Amino acid sequence: MDVAPLEEDVMMFPEDIDLPSPELGPDSIPEGIPFEAILPPPVEIELSPELPPPPEVYVEEYPPYPPPPYPTAGEQDIVAEDSSSLSPPEITGQFSLPPGKRTNLRKNGSERINHGMRVRFNPLALLLDSSLEGEFDLVQRIIYEVEDPSQPNDEGITALHNAVCAGHTEIVKFLVQFGVNVNAADSDGWTPLHCAASCNNVQVCKFLVESGAAVFAMTYSDRQTAADKCEEMEEGYSQCSQFLYGVQEKMGIMNRGVIYALWDYEAENDDEMTLKEGDCMTVLHREDDNETDWWWARLQEQDGYVPRNLLGGTKILAHKRAQKSCPGSVPHPLAPQSLSVGGDEDVHQLRGRLILSRLVPAGDV
Repeated sequence: MDVAPLEEDVMMFPEDIDLPSPELGPDSIPEGIPFEAILPPPVEIELSPELPPPPEVYVEEYPPYPPPPYPTAGEQDIVAEDSSSLSPPEITGQFSLPPGKRTNLRKNGSERINHGMRVRFNPLALLLDSSLEGEFDLVQRIIYEVEDPSQPNDEGITALHNAVCAGHTEIVKFLVQFGVNVNAADSDGWTPLHCAASCNNVQVCKFLVESGAAVFAMTYSDRQTAADKCEEMEEGYSQCSQFLYGVQEKMGIMNRGVIYALWDYEAENDDEMTLKEGDCMTVLHREDDNETDWWWARLQEQDGYVPRNLLGGTKILAHKRAQKSCPGSVPHPLAPQSLSVGGDEDVHQLRGRLILSRLVPAGDV
């Protein structure tokens, strides 16, 4: 009997065992392979530079066609025939209105009514606005329709104020030569000379002073003259301030002391003189130990104190009606020994205030 040989024991190692590889699913990632390595490379899409950008689509707010129902083919022909013979409706005049209703349709056969309605602006408002905007042609035309070209608005601003502040020199000269008041004060006492000084406009300041502007006129709130209003930080300050302060120092001395009254003034004390606008007088003494704002002057055969803020160094060119013949000027005394005021010392204390006459509203002095 044949005996099968015994199989020799064979040692098996795990590395020698062939195992079937598992099937990988779509979400399976083999071990040892990074996740980024299995991602497909990005696809770059090259845009052709020759292709124009896509046009913007405009969405209409309303549909382009009317809502249904739409006419049929036969109805469209009828509509086309009717549209060719369209004509405006005939007004027969036979129509009725509900009670209490009115219409502006003209009745058949009625005559056309010419109302002649035109829009007309206030001439003063046009003068004020055109002076500010520099419309010289309009100023020249509209000024003849204004009853008083020196009339101010609610704040006391005149056409001359506007022209000076805006720097329209041509309009300033025209208004002054036309006869407006060069010393008109607004609600705070600002005259056109104050406005020119605040702009450091020395040319306009010279023209206004030569036209009779009051260089000692003061504002109501801070009591400053035009020379005090020059803007120190702006261009032209030195020339403008030197001119105005120089006029203040020389007034009553130059021209042999001849000065002119710019306003009416009624004397309040025995040693004061009553003035009329345009009076020509001679200053005998500008200041003394007791008076700084009052000057001792001679008017014809009368001597007395006059308030300096109501005086001008030149004739008033604007108010020609106020010009009067000036009497022979008296030589300015070099050193007067004494003044006969005809009053006690209390008069000097009462006159310590500055009379502003028409420049200050009642109750502000």
